[in-house]
Amino acid sequence: MHLQSKLKAQELHLRRMVATAVFLAISLVLRMTVAGYIPLFGANGTRVGIHGVFTIMPAILFGPWYGAIASGLGDFLGFVLRPMGGQWLWQMTIVMTIGGFVRGWVWRMLRGRSSVGTRAVVIGFTLAFIAFGTISMIQLRQNGITHGFYDDIATPSEVDISGMNPISRLVISRTQNTSNPSRFLSERIAEVAYAPLGAGALGMLLLGVDLFLSKRMEKDERYRPFLHGGSKETKKQADDGIPEKITVSTRFVSILAAPWNGSIMPLALTIIAVSLLINTANSVVLWRTITAWQGFPFVYIWLPRAVVALLNSVVNVFIAALLMGVCYRQPHMKALIE
Repeated sequence: MHLQSKLKAQELHLRRMVATAVFLAISLVLRMTVAGYIPLFGANGTRVGIHGVFTIMPAILFGPWYGAIASGLGDFLGFVLRPMGGQWLWQMTIVMTIGGFVRGWVWRMLRGRSSVGTRAVVIGFTLAFIAFGTISMIQLRQNGITHGFYDDIATPSEVDISGMNPISRLVISRTQNTSNPSRFLSERIAEVAYAPLGAGALGMLLLGVDLFLSKRMEKDERYRPFLHGGSKETKKQADDGIPEKITVSTRFVSILAAPWNGSIMPLALTIIAVSLLINTANSVVLWRTITAWQGFPFVYIWLPRAVVALLNSVVNVFIAALLMGVCYRQPHMKALIE
């Protein structure tokens, strides 16, 4: 009996690996055909395309280790097949591998969570970030702390911070004794003001994506069988297929509302947040590696790449939601997932 269960586990693992390889192959084909780079400061700044969602899917469907394999191999083989962006950086491949694992782990933690509870947490953090960023901006402006604050100051180390408010005092104390006060001041301002406001904007975007997709799925009660724990009758309607008389739009919505529970907020949080973490780590690697970028503050490198990664991730959420609905409607794929 033990041997039989072991063989079944090995068969399941093999079938999941085959499915992961299929997703990886689709990603590589899309990367070679429809992906491209956006230039940044004389170098290839960031890659754009929809190929990334197909290395995300193994992490979402099968777990962290499959996500790590798909993301790591996707980065390495993608460079081998289409070496855009200069030399291969093994550090970025490691970041992608770890990111794939983290994405699968985060989804495993969030999967099945109440959408209401997840939304409440996102709303709380969003309001906190916006409040902190706004307060920081106000306090910096009250003391005249801008990017050009040190331009007319001969000796930055002698700036008196005793009469400044807490945020301004923190920023000046961390920059006035550095080798390049003006440069580090820009980074500190970004950390205490722009970054929290950006995080708040991200939270609003997550809530917007969740609201849009959730409303679309709830448009017709008959075609959202598993939302909010649908009845046995509505679940049977889902298994029996979609009636031919409904519109293309409703057919699309019913696929999104497949029995993965339509949990949009946890899915969006997993894809967008982890993608931004991966982008940040890769930005550090590139900033330290590309000579032309080393003369710029890190925020100048990170921000454009983060914006592109954010837009890419939002698109990936829509595609991933559709792919999950399709996968759960296929008996063979559903067996692999569950």
